[in-house]
Formats: sequence, structure tokens, C-alpha cells
Amino acid sequence: MNISKISLYLGAFATMALSNAVVPILALITSDAAVQGAIYSAYFLGAFFMVFPAGWISDKIGRAPLIKIGLAGTFASGLLIWYFTGDPLLTVGFRFLEGLFTGMFVSSALSFVNSQPEHTKLSGMYLALMNVGMVAGLVIPGILSVIHPYAGVLVFSVLTGFAFLAGIFFREGSGFISVRLPVRMIFSIALYHKWLWAALFIFTGATGVVISMYPEMSGYSAEISGVVTALMSVSTAVCVYAVSRVSLLDSLGFLRRSAFILTISVPLVFFTPIGMILVGAVFGVISVAVLNYIAGTPHPQGMMNGLLITMQYAGMAVLPFITGLIVIPMGYLGVFILVGACVLLGGLIVVRCPCYAPAVKKG
Repeated sequence: MNISKISLYLGAFATMALSNAVVPILALITSDAAVQGAIYSAYFLGAFFMVFPAGWISDKIGRAPLIKIGLAGTFASGLLIWYFTGDPLLTVGFRFLEGLFTGMFVSSALSFVNSQPEHTKLSGMYLALMNVGMVAGLVIPGILSVIHPYAGVLVFSVLTGFAFLAGIFFREGSGFISVRLPVRMIFSIALYHKWLWAALFIFTGATGVVISMYPEMSGYSAEISGVVTALMSVSTAVCVYAVSRVSLLDSLGFLRRSAFILTISVPLVFFTPIGMILVGAVFGVISVAVLNYIAGTPHPQGMMNGLLITMQYAGMAVLPFITGLIVIPMGYLGVFILVGACVLLGGLIVVRCPCYAPAVKKG
């Protein structure tokens, strides 16, 4: 494995671990629930604002500069979070900064991976390491907190720094062609795929709903809930890696069929923890399918992956918020059934996308 891949893979693991590293120690940072929520969400807000611009810019100037800047900025943001431990509001600001730089890295790195000849296997490994990183970020900081509350933040910041050092000599490669798309054409391509983006918004948002509601709904201890949530990410990583080794000739058809399984899996979460594992597994399959489709389009990879990740972050932000408002009158089972119905709708509306018929025909 060359040093460029080490930078990408270690960066995928370390940045995702760092993004979750504050979750186990939120209660140690502040007892104010509102500030805890702000610390958690500030990262996603920063990433949401950055992923599309980073993807768009990477099509113009290349992915290598943005990968390096993203890793360096994430490393610096993590160190700032670790060093300024006394002011939770500063932590909110540094988390937003972390989200900006991580969004830059993730978008440009995924664009690079998806533009390679063996993009399916490479993206499978990349996504798998992202999910393993998320699990590590939920587990390891809690263990290390007995040494220092922010020890986990420091560890994953340093790992991100190593990823940056490994990528200092990262080069784009001779195959890169600069693409400068006018805004009008970007809107045209985005609208052409609007039903696909809507479906992915729903699918990703559904995972956010079950993750956010499971601890309170299950009644389990925080430790057990954390283990179940971690197993969900592990199942995603395993399925991403396994499916990426299979030839997907009909990516969007595969995505649509997976959505029907996800429809059943979401309400199943109410009855058994196995539902969480199934949700994670099916979402892993969906992730590989959509990346495989995007890699086969003639459109710039930076822009397409930027749009994809933007819709995923939007779904993670919006659907959990909306369902949180209606869970009291509807109950958890009612909410999960409603979300399952939305997932079913998402699987159906994919067919309305003009991109669906050509993709199926190609398969």
C-alpha cells in the first residue's frame, strides 16, 4: 500500500473517530443540555456548509491540496478542543471549525477514491474505515477519560496529524483533468438527480432517527445503548466492505431493493436490538450502491460526491429533529412506522429519477 492510500485510509478512520470523540464526555464538558447539543451539532453544521464547496473546488484545482488542508485543519481543531478545556462555548466554535475541515477532507478524499479505476473496492475500504472510526470515537474516549477527560480527543487528533504527515507528498496523478462547471450547469445536474437526492436524504435521515431515539426508547443503560449503536456502525462497515467486492451491474436497482429491506428494519428497532444492526447493514449496502452509480456518471466526481454528502448531512440533521417533535403524541413505535413508510416512499421515488432508467439499462 502506497503512502497516499495510507493518508486517505488513516485520515478516514481518525477524522471520523475525532468527530465522535466528544460524545462520551459531553456530560464532563458541561451539565447544560442545550450546550451539550450545541457541541454535538456544531461539527455537523460545519461539515454541512463545507462538503459541497470542497467537492466543487476539488474538480477545479485537484483533490490533493484540499485533502492536505482538511487533514491539517482537523488536526489543529482537535488540538484546540483538547487545549481549551475550560470554556464549553469555545468548544462549540472549535467543533464547528473541525466540521469545516473534516468536511473538506471527506468530500475531496471520496472524490479522489471514486475517480480511481478500482473505485468500488477502494470506496468500500474507505467507507468501512469511516464507520470503524465512528465506533472507535464512541468507545475509546470513554475508556481514556479516567486518565483525562479529553484524552480521546488528543489521541485521535494526533492520529489525524499522522495522516496529514503521510499525505504531505500526496499527488493527484497524471489522469486528473480540471473541470470548471458554470453554476447553471451544476443546478441542472442537481435537478436531474433530485429524486435520487431526496431518497438518500430519507435513507440517511432514517439512520439518524434510530440512533438518536434508541437510548431513551430502549430503556437500556448508556453502556448497553452505546454497544448497540456501535454494533450498528460495525455492521455498516462489514457490509460496505463485503458488497464493495461484488460487481454491482444495476446500482440504483440494487439501492431500491435495499430500501424495501430498510423499510422493515426501522420499525423492527422498536422490538429488538437486531433491528439496529439490520439498519446499519442495509445502509452500508445502499452507500456502496450509490457511490458505484456516481463513479459511473460522466459528471465531475467532486461535485457529485459533494451533493451526496450534503444531502446525507441534511437528512441526519432534519429528520431526527422533526421526529423528536412528534414522538410524544405518536410514541416511538408510531414514529418508527412513519419513518419506515418514508423509507418505502424513498425506494419508490428513485424510479422517478431520469437517472434510474439509463442506469438499469446499462446494468
